[in-house]
Amino acid sequence: MSDIVSTPRPASLPALDSVGLGAMIASVLAIAWSPILIRFADVAPAAAAFWRLVFSLPVLFVWAEAERRRAGRGSMASLLTRPGLLAASLAGVAFAADLAFYHAALPLTSVANASFISNLAPVASVVAGFVLLRDRIRPAVLGALAIALVGVAVTSGAHRTGLTMGRGDLLALGAALAYAFYLVALRVARNTRLAADASLVSTVVASIGLIAIVLVEGGTFLPQSPQGWAVVIGLGLICQVLGQGLSAVGIGRLPAGVVAIILLSHPVLSAIIAYFVFGEALSLDQLVGGVLILAAVMMTRINMK
Repeated sequence: MSDIVSTPRPASLPALDSVGLGAMIASVLAIAWSPILIRFADVAPAAAAFWRLVFSLPVLFVWAEAERRRAGRGSMASLLTRPGLLAASLAGVAFAADLAFYHAALPLTSVANASFISNLAPVASVVAGFVLLRDRIRPAVLGALAIALVGVAVTSGAHRTGLTMGRGDLLALGAALAYAFYLVALRVARNTRLAADASLVSTVVASIGLIAIVLVEGGTFLPQSPQGWAVVIGLGLICQVLGQGLSAVGIGRLPAGVVAIILLSHPVLSAIIAYFVFGEALSLDQLVGGVLILAAVMMTRINMK
């Protein structure tokens, strides 16, 4: 892994970086396991998120140390003095806020609305990148992004139920905006920091923020069985280390529009995994939406060669 992430981000990125693309696809495959594993958890949702971050920290620490030594970036003590610390810390705050808003939204709105609105985050990150970071977005990417967004709407069923904006929907929108800010802040951090550095700092900050959320939410905090512990450890290693860690690699190498389109595919992948794990049938909406999203990913790949 260190061979991939120890390469500093070049000043001028190629149109499409194959390492970044592979990392981003692997990241989404790992993140797609999150709702599957959470179904087996025997703790409160915020507690599951907290343990997910805690169990990822030792691996991220080792990864960051190996990356720094390989790149000649100094000792672990320099982690707190390097450029990009503020951006990585803000990414952690945003990640904790995303989890808090999303968990609060679920009891107050429909699953379709929560799914569709929260998945606006990658689109919002593209807009933020254009406004704040002066990103240049190719017309082909904009077209693919529009197709992917339609696919998300079809997959979630929002096109059938309609989209109202009640309290729960506003909380889901808050989750989307928080995750969009996380993506933008992580991109800024990756300009001056290695992927593991940025992931480690943001995860530490997010875990601290989640402690407060757990205290407010209440519910079961400690896993109640060996299976419960295995689930939160799996969330940490699969969804956080592989998912968010490789996401940091991809975000540092790919245009924001490409990252957004790939991220939009994770609900489809989760539905496919649920089909094999739980025997949940895939609806026509999920199949059609999934085809649209995957077509958007392929469209981006072809047009950016």
